[in-house]
Amino acid sequence: MPITEAPTAERPNLLGRFGQRIIDTTTDVFLFTGDLTATLARGLAPGNWRRTMWTEFERFFYFTGVCAIPAVMITALLVGLGLVLQIIYWLRVTGQQGAIGDFLVLVLIRELSPIVTALIVIGRSGSVMLDEVGHLKVDGQIRMLESFGIEATDFLAIPRCFASALALFGLTTIFLHTALWSGYLAASLAGLTALSLVEFADAVLSRMTLGDHLLLVVKPTLTGFVIGYVAIWHGLRVEASALGVRRALPKAFMYSLLATLLIGIAVSMVL
Repeated sequence: MPITEAPTAERPNLLGRFGQRIIDTTTDVFLFTGDLTATLARGLAPGNWRRTMWTEFERFFYFTGVCAIPAVMITALLVGLGLVLQIIYWLRVTGQQGAIGDFLVLVLIRELSPIVTALIVIGRSGSVMLDEVGHLKVDGQIRMLESFGIEATDFLAIPRCFASALALFGLTTIFLHTALWSGYLAASLAGLTALSLVEFADAVLSRMTLGDHLLLVVKPTLTGFVIGYVAIWHGLRVEASALGVRRALPKAFMYSLLATLLIGIAVSMVL
């Protein structure tokens, strides 16, 4: 009898691979959204915070918020000298000094401060969070926690996400005031503005609406919570290999950056 070869599986074509990638990405988005919502709900549930969770919250808030203040202030000083000073200078040249408040509210307060501060937190704390959680996963310590009846979401995700949200709100406030007043001080010393400190503050505050004040709270808080969970979500799903954490870092950074931009656009459109 002639020997017949077993049929070989056909490799999916380019269109098939592209479609499968879309399906996988859509599934991950729905899973991420569901897990994020569940984490937020469990964190807001009364009586769900144990002593160990408060300890993790304090530890990570100190690392993400307090320890990042020097980096945020240095960056804000550069922005103040490079952006606020230039806005004051060019509006003076064009005779539009009355529009200083409008430009600063639109550029610095609504857009630049939350985004730049979020980038600092992503690069400085997001990678550390992913590395920490990823190694816990690879070393089997998360399974050990679950064997003792400790929910990994409660112990790892909730305190870190809420600490990241509160830290980003505080850092954004520090960044905004440092950039704003350093730029004004530089312009005043250079003789580029005749406005007094009170007049400059009034020019900015009088242009801020209720939506601008709400944006300064909602945008950094929501962004901080999401980028914190992005790092944890990828850390809990790293490959069980020596290079698993290293391979997850660029992916988590990309998704954190994408989430920051999408949240910024959505909140700016609403408020």
